[in-house]
Amino acid sequence: MRTSLNKIRAIDDYLLGSMHPGDKLLFEANVILSEDLENDVKYQKSTYTIMGQYGRKRIKDEIIAVQNILTTNPQHRGFVQRIANLFKKH
Repeated sequence: MRTSLNKIRAIDDYLLGSMHPGDKLLFEANVILSEDLENDVKYQKSTYTIMGQYGRKRIKDEIIAVQNILTTNPQHRGFVQRIANLFKKH
């Protein structure tokens, strides 16, 4: 169990760029020598990509929900107008 956690941490450090240069070279050599490690790096990188896309989609959905509340609720009409005025050409 501890070995797999250490491997995950090493892959994290490598992908996030927080690995020392000497350790990075050694890690890259191990990736070349081990197909399993190479696959683990690819899967973890893919996981980060998916997580990032999910996070961006969630934020976008939240922004749209707030925008809908602001534009459909009469009590926010003045605020929306002030924001719109910021983007008008003078």
